[in-house]
Amino acid sequence: MAVHLTPADIAGILEVETDVVLNAADEVGVPVYQGQIDRVLFAEALRAAGHHLGDIAAERLLRPGDASSG
Repeated sequence: MAVHLTPADIAGILEVETDVVLNAADEVGVPVYQGQIDRVLFAEALRAAGHHLGDIAAERLLRPGDASSG
C-alpha cells in the first residue's frame, strides 16, 4: 500500500465519507498535501489523540514495517 493516499481512498478503506476523513485530519493537525494524506501519520495522529477512528485507522492503514506498526 502506498504511503500517501487521497482522502477518498482513506475514506473507502475506513468505510466513512470523505468529509469525515478531511475533518479528522484537520482535527488532529495532519496536512492534506497536494490532495493526499500520509496514511501512517494520519493513523498514528488519530490514535494518539484518542479519536474515535484511531483504532480502526491503525488496524486498516498501518502495515508491518511502517514507523509505529509494531
